[in-house]
Amino acid sequence: MSVTSLLKSQTAGLAIAAALCLGLALPQSARAADDPVVAVVNGEQIHRSALEQIRAAVPYLKDVPLEHVYDALLDNVIDLTLVAAEAKKQGLAKDPVVERNVKAAERQILRSVYLTREIDKKLTDAQIKTVYDEWVKANPPEEEVHARHILLQTEKEAKAVIDQIAKGADFTAVAKEKSTGPSAGSGGDLGYFKASDMVQPFAEAAFAMKPGEVSKEPVKTQFGWHVIKVEDRRTAPVPTLEEIKPQLREQAAGEIAMEIVKGLREHAQVKRFDLEGKPVKP
Repeated sequence: MSVTSLLKSQTAGLAIAAALCLGLALPQSARAADDPVVAVVNGEQIHRSALEQIRAAVPYLKDVPLEHVYDALLDNVIDLTLVAAEAKKQGLAKDPVVERNVKAAERQILRSVYLTREIDKKLTDAQIKTVYDEWVKANPPEEEVHARHILLQTEKEAKAVIDQIAKGADFTAVAKEKSTGPSAGSGGDLGYFKASDMVQPFAEAAFAMKPGEVSKEPVKTQFGWHVIKVEDRRTAPVPTLEEIKPQLREQAAGEIAMEIVKGLREHAQVKRFDLEGKPVKP
């Protein structure tokens, strides 16, 4: 099923998502010259940024180019706009439930915009570089092994495979033919991994071997019996700043946000109550 077909079959669900997304704060670039009007519904303008928000917020759409789902998204936003206008016409804007939700949405938008702007002020490229340098110091390079394996159900089968390879059989070919593991199609190739990436018996055996060596005895784990071949050993390369910058920025932003909230709490008067509405002692 194409993404467009999926959208058309989930109109109601997407309309709900649209309602939620349109309640979020627009990015600063919104309503700019590159944010054209894409529809006018009874005099109300709909901008392209409204569609972009929905695409970015709905999990199965965020990586889909806008042009591929444009018509379906626009139809949903038009429907949503019509429903909202009709609700307003019937006086629901003054309904207590609506007013409570509007206030809640307003708090969320204010919080989001405020924290985003404060974090942008504080989180410079130089600070991210400092965070990266600290991360590199705290995460020294580890040794990695590049290995293949053949997974079998019994020790007897595993020993037979070891004998077969010792007599000259190609490890990759045997893995494709006999391995019951998910890597069988690639000849048992597991790529490079650290010791902590594998279950202990497997890691201990693999890291005790030299490149080109095949295990002389089967290795038992909870998955079955393994025959291992080590292809290579290396020290894991250190990720570049650009490679992990998004994760570092997210981590640093979270820490800045917590500091901001902590500072606000220190100068606030807060009274807490229990589930029954009774005051709680500080």
